[in-house]
Amino acid sequence: MKHIYKIAVMFCLLMSITSCDETIDPVFVDDSRTFLSFTNATVNLPITIDDTGSVDLILNSSTVSSTDRVFNISLDAESNADPMTYVLPSTVLIPANSYQGTLTVSGVDNGLVDAAVKQIIFSLSDLPDTVDIDANRTVINVFEVCPVPEAYLVGDYMLVDNGNGNLLDGVVNVRIGGSATERVFETTFLPGTGVDTVLDVRISLACNVFSIGDVDISVSCTAGAAPFYIISNAGSANSTYSLASDTVHTVNYTEDPFTSCGPTATQNFTLTKL
Repeated sequence: MKHIYKIAVMFCLLMSITSCDETIDPVFVDDSRTFLSFTNATVNLPITIDDTGSVDLILNSSTVSSTDRVFNISLDAESNADPMTYVLPSTVLIPANSYQGTLTVSGVDNGLVDAAVKQIIFSLSDLPDTVDIDANRTVINVFEVCPVPEAYLVGDYMLVDNGNGNLLDGVVNVRIGGSATERVFETTFLPGTGVDTVLDVRISLACNVFSIGDVDISVSCTAGAAPFYIISNAGSANSTYSLASDTVHTVNYTEDPFTSCGPTATQNFTLTKL
């Protein structure tokens, strides 16, 4: 049985110190430091066949500045996307008097992109001593997509988990996501575990291949510490679809790729049109 814990951050503010345990010192926010984080640690960059694509990543800051702030970007050696298929800027800018900056990564097919997911992995480098960033590793999944009809894989479907307990069985409403080739539905992740959370599951239609996005609610089997228990893309084990049929779809994914709770495995769920 998996014993999964969810991270909880609790603050005892000075104003409410009487409600805190007397043996615990109050926690104060250090305004002299800046904390950075990207809104998502993993994003998709679908590139239309024989065409282009792009994705915007939002960098959040806990503080503002009266001047522009520029942070360097370092490409990780683990990246396996072809450099001829994308442009990753060398810096990301947070404008003056703003809490957020936008990093735009563009991609181009160049006859070199296919449905197999490749990754751009980067981090922020050379940060000032007063700047911190948690989990300084961002992953961009790069893959080819082909046009699909607007009505394909849209509407009410019966979701059936294959018995692994990751997703809740029941009727889900599948809708078009952030792009014409993305489908999204809402369900419960890890139902009945005590850390179950209702969230969106995102599936990219990558030229006859289903490519699922990471599902991550910061839970683990190590008392809330990394590595975390997630589900993610199945890579070479991704399942396929055909535009000739819109009745039953089986979507493969990787369970627990960081081995937080046990061995990594390929799992799946089925969507049957109602």
